[in-house]
Amino acid sequence: MNHKIYLSLTDNDIEVLKTLLSTSQSENLNLLLKLFIDKEDKDEYIRHKVYLSLSDLSGFEPDDFNDNSDLNLDLGLKQYHKKSLKNYFQRIVKDLKSVKIITVKECEALNDVNDCLKLVKSKI
Repeated sequence: MNHKIYLSLTDNDIEVLKTLLSTSQSENLNLLLKLFIDKEDKDEYIRHKVYLSLSDLSGFEPDDFNDNSDLNLDLGLKQYHKKSLKNYFQRIVKDLKSVKIITVKECEALNDVNDCLKLVKSKI
């Protein structure tokens, strides 16, 4: 079972966490830390965050869908859900230090997960 944990950490706390995890036997924790804190692989960071966003809105686990999944037919997202993707996706873009804006209209036009990935990547 996966658990969501939200933390608010200072830069100093992050360094302590990095040190702690470097001695951990959990490779998964180390990979997640590198993905979220260091954002070493932007494409993988975007993919992970987009999948988490879609999971949050749809109720499906990220492993239950793929890039070709239809937002409406497979994930049950209606037009009002797609409009709310703007906030999720804008946060990803901001995290990657881009000032480009994702519009509600762009989100309304999304059809599948791949479209979501392309939209976010186009703003980086």
